[in-house]
Amino acid sequence: MKFTDLSIRQLPFAEGQERHYDDSLPNFGVTVGKRTKTFFVVAGPKRKLMTLGKYPDLGLSDARKEAKRLMVQLPEEHVAISLNAAVGRYLDDCKTRIRPRTLLEYRRYLGKHPKITLATLSRKNVDVSTSHSTMAWRVFANWCIRNELLEKNPFLHIPVSYGKRSRVLTNEEIAILMTYEDGRFSDALKLCLLTGQRKTEIASIRQAWFRNDTLTIPASFAKNKKEHVIAFNLYTAKYLPKIDQAPFNGFSKSKARFDKLHPLPHWTIHDLRRTFATIHARLGTPIHVVEAMLNHTSGTVSGVAAIYIRHNFLAEMRKAALAYELHIARLTRAS
Repeated sequence: MKFTDLSIRQLPFAEGQERHYDDSLPNFGVTVGKRTKTFFVVAGPKRKLMTLGKYPDLGLSDARKEAKRLMVQLPEEHVAISLNAAVGRYLDDCKTRIRPRTLLEYRRYLGKHPKITLATLSRKNVDVSTSHSTMAWRVFANWCIRNELLEKNPFLHIPVSYGKRSRVLTNEEIAILMTYEDGRFSDALKLCLLTGQRKTEIASIRQAWFRNDTLTIPASFAKNKKEHVIAFNLYTAKYLPKIDQAPFNGFSKSKARFDKLHPLPHWTIHDLRRTFATIHARLGTPIHVVEAMLNHTSGTVSGVAAIYIRHNFLAEMRKAALAYELHIARLTRAS
């Protein structure tokens, strides 16, 4: 097909992966999946398929230019490339497709290595002491392979284990949190516990998101890029912001103050989300309703069914939210 912005935009998503090639530029195309459209080019002496970036983050014009550059690029260019130069290219590519915080972490893990060439890169001359740093180097090396900068991944066989957190706050700890006062931070903590939402979403709440007894988080603010409707009642409403303010970003220092005053066993703010789901399970909230409240799209219900949950189960979410808020209120009063 002839690629234009309109033709790319109108390509329907596919159940599997479908590749479409541009009539005006051989070996340049777009892969269409269930939720994404990704530009690619087949180039180099070994005819490797290289990913260029996701549409619309990467526009058609820029993707075509990059494809042409890779098609005429001489293989010798990569022979003595420094590790720093390769990392720089990789991070520039990441800017269009990953979250800023993840990009910052990649910069920290990949670091600066002025005396190492890409050809000599190995687990012996970079930091792979943690699972996160190992994965950063592994993903970087895979990118290098796709872009014909490396032949193999030297980090592929290093074991990685993150472990799964299972921390759920006790009733006594919930009461401490719900009676703690520290301005916007304590309100944000309570909203994380009362709604089950992520701290970044809670920290960015706007007045325009409210409508009667619902709060709608726009797709651009939700982690999974899916608009999310939350039902709430009077107990939660007490902690919702009354005016628009800049997003709250003092979680680390504020939590350190809380931990100094209340030295509980180690916990993270994300554990409040797990606590929310666990309490709902104890209260008998159906799992598909809990997943809808958490804005999960890969749990027991996904795809088209997940869309119906958001629209058809709002009444169930309201009922579950009321029962949950009453439970938290009782724990707080009991303290």
